[in-house]
Amino acid sequence: MQTGSVVQLWRYPVKSMAGEAIAVAQVDPGRGIAGDRAFAVIDVETGTVASAKHPRKWNKLLDYKATMVDGHVHIELPDGTRLDPSESDADQRLSAVFKRPLRMSSTPPRQATYEEYNATDDSAKAEPLSVGAGTGTFFDFAPIHLVTTSTLARLQELLPESCVDRARFRPNLVIDTGDAAGFVENAWNGHLLAVGSEVKLCVVFTCPRCVMTTLAQDGLPADPAILRAAADHNKQWFPLLGKKLPTVGMYATVVRGGTIRTGDAVRLEGTSPLRRVGAFFHAAKRAIRRS
Repeated sequence: MQTGSVVQLWRYPVKSMAGEAIAVAQVDPGRGIAGDRAFAVIDVETGTVASAKHPRKWNKLLDYKATMVDGHVHIELPDGTRLDPSESDADQRLSAVFKRPLRMSSTPPRQATYEEYNATDDSAKAEPLSVGAGTGTFFDFAPIHLVTTSTLARLQELLPESCVDRARFRPNLVIDTGDAAGFVENAWNGHLLAVGSEVKLCVVFTCPRCVMTTLAQDGLPADPAILRAAADHNKQWFPLLGKKLPTVGMYATVVRGGTIRTGDAVRLEGTSPLRRVGAFFHAAKRAIRRS
């Protein structure tokens, strides 16, 4: 049964930097969309992976735009100049902006973590990286993140004075669900999604949201109402933490790789409880190892 179609495809070649819209993507079971989160900025002193989830340290990363051409990453700085991670002075230039020693890397540190800000007690906590994905990746959690046009429309309806845009949520796939209303992808949890003629995904977890969704980025103003709306209208159970959290969109693993294109049909197939349980235990085991 056709559920919708792929209206946008996105990849983010450098973690927490603005990404690029693409028309065609190669999808790999272990690494998701080719080139997505291929690089990250590493804090040399702490060994943590830089993430705008800790905005006091890293919100400026959202002003940088990363693209990928023929397998090579290019970074556009806020002033319009360009930076190539392979250049000898790339780390030095980034370090000067953030006033701390940094290095660009395509390989995560061992037992990699990122810091996430907690507004409740004004603190930051180290969180394990990529516990729902393959080793050697820079994903926050799983390799694919998707959101529907119905969800974006519902948030815009709830927040008529706000600018609700997919950039706040950084999905790989924006799926057009037509006239469907509300947070429709919540009901896809545990289901298989066929995308185009080759790729098959398993939707495994809701996607918890944080302060990063409220930050100024991609021409959007800062807006704390975004996170409040998710908390007020779409709290979902997140089993790894054993509590309800504000969510927008879903995480998915790749069951079968291949090519996807904008315009591809998205078909909701049967449930896959064993895959979902397997994803839970895989993530839990990796999180425990890094705690």
